[in-house]
Amino acid sequence: MRFRLYGSLTEAYNSARADRRGMLAVHLIPNSFVPRSYCTFFMTSAADLYALQEIDLQRDARRGIIADVELRLGETDELYEAREIVEDSVASLDRMRRRQREFEAQLQDLDAKILPLETKLYDGSVRNPKELTDLQKELDSFKERRQKLDEQGLALIENVESATKALAEARAEVERVETEWQNEQKHLTADKAKAETELKTLDGQRNQRKKGMEAGALGLYEQLRGNKQGRAVARVERGICQGCRVTLPTHLTQRIRVGRELVQCPRCERILVSG
Repeated sequence: MRFRLYGSLTEAYNSARADRRGMLAVHLIPNSFVPRSYCTFFMTSAADLYALQEIDLQRDARRGIIADVELRLGETDELYEAREIVEDSVASLDRMRRRQREFEAQLQDLDAKILPLETKLYDGSVRNPKELTDLQKELDSFKERRQKLDEQGLALIENVESATKALAEARAEVERVETEWQNEQKHLTADKAKAETELKTLDGQRNQRKKGMEAGALGLYEQLRGNKQGRAVARVERGICQGCRVTLPTHLTQRIRVGRELVQCPRCERILVSG
């Protein structure tokens, strides 16, 4: 086995691929100072990495579904608001009914005062004109107060009826929202379970696909995936990189078609695969 010094991972990787004796130990010299290490490369094509990327993109999509479902699981703002409206309606109706009971008590109290006065005024037991006048004034005062209470009580009855109707409508709305929410939760739970099952299958496919791939090629792929929104490999169609839409030089497209080395786009740095 022989050793050779290289200045970059891709340079070392492509040199190893070009070595026709099958295996080459390469000594990497990173741009920044880090301890040197030895790596051994085996053949991994851009098409292999593109196939791996297809699996990874599907895995990303399933993770996105799971994350979205987890955010939507649980009670919604719409459900909270509908329940709050019911609570407010109940509280408002209770206040009105308490006020209604207070009016009824006041009316009973006035009736208890008016009846004796009317009896005393009209049964002939009082003959003194001044006393009769005073009784009449007092009776008129009580009746005036009772009339006002009657008017307020009628308005309150109408308000109670309106509040009762509003509460019934609010409860019906809560029932509708809760039914829709429960159905949505069932669908979301099913979607999450399906995505988790599919993700597990894709994880197995990824592990199988990675077998035999070079560590250096995988390292480059993972680094680019992290920097390129999950798309480390781009197709070349009609001499154009589909990752950044730049037109590639002819000598690069020829190297890509030959497929003996990993070729990166000079603009977006994605690994290029012939389309």
